Amino acid sequence: MQKINPLSFSGLALIAVPFLAMAGAPALFPASAARGQVVYSKACTACHGENGDGNGPGAGPLNPKPRDFTSGLYKYRSTGFGELPTDEDLLQVINEGIPHSQMPPWKHTLSEQERLDVVAYIKGFSSDFKDAKPPEVLVIPETPASSPALVQEGRKVFMALQCWSCHGTEGHGDGKAASILMDNWGHPIRPVNFTWAQYKRGNDPASIYKTFTTGLNGTPMPSFAGAFLFGGDKEIDSTTKASFSALEIKQLEDYFKAQPTEAALNNMAAEKKNELEQQRKWALVHYLRSLIQKPTIQQQLFTEDMELTR
Repeated sequence: MQKINPLSFSGLALIAVPFLAMAGAPALFPASAARGQVVYSKACTACHGENGDGNGPGAGPLNPKPRDFTSGLYKYRSTGFGELPTDEDLLQVINEGIPHSQMPPWKHTLSEQERLDVVAYIKGFSSDFKDAKPPEVLVIPETPASSPALVQEGRKVFMALQCWSCHGTEGHGDGKAASILMDNWGHPIRPVNFTWAQYKRGNDPASIYKTFTTGLNGTPMPSFAGAFLFGGDKEIDSTTKASFSALEIKQLEDYFKAQPTEAALNNMAAEKKNELEQQRKWALVHYLRSLIQKPTIQQQLFTEDMELTR
């Protein structure tokens, strides 16, 4: 029986075997785009293409599509919405890969030097990186412990911010808007199913916090950085009322009544305002994590495939 490389797609090898001997070797020199081009041509062109536009010879059947480096739009960043990623952001994706896609982790295949060199090379595909000032990096506070009360509040925040309109009322990625979403290249893109055991960016608390704070460039997922300071006099619209049970709407109304009004927020000291914002952010994080389900064997074999971008 022919042995199949697990990191190949439709017979097109995505890695170069000679790299395996050097995997894990520490970097000895500053990153070099010239060396990175050599590594890229062997390990990355099959999907991302010689021109870095995501149209490599193996890209056609892939879903989600390989990243178009020429656009300068990167989903997974520690920087603000619309901002460029840091070198560390790019390196993390190369190191860890992206679950539910054909992007494998390269940390066991390429040496640290090769990975750093590839980062330097792919930045050259977009003029946005030229003379760009270092972007401001998100500082993530220490994660508070989860509790039933925090999870319950997170459910209210999930409803108030209308996360359900894309992700579905129970977080299955089946909201009313889910079927019509497109990325910046016109490709269909599905919201994440929060019940899945693996998210593309990671489902640890810090990664979830980072995702809704920074947003995902090139996708319909915006930054919610400024959305958490809503007043208790916020109205519940008719769409929300029609999407949840009467009991949950009543619970949301009671939650709003217990919150400071918009006017009170405007007069609140910065420190207190930040405490309230962080409370709501971590409540949402812990609620989303409460939805994660351990996949069954059947789901692992037949459901967790390479479906539309999650």
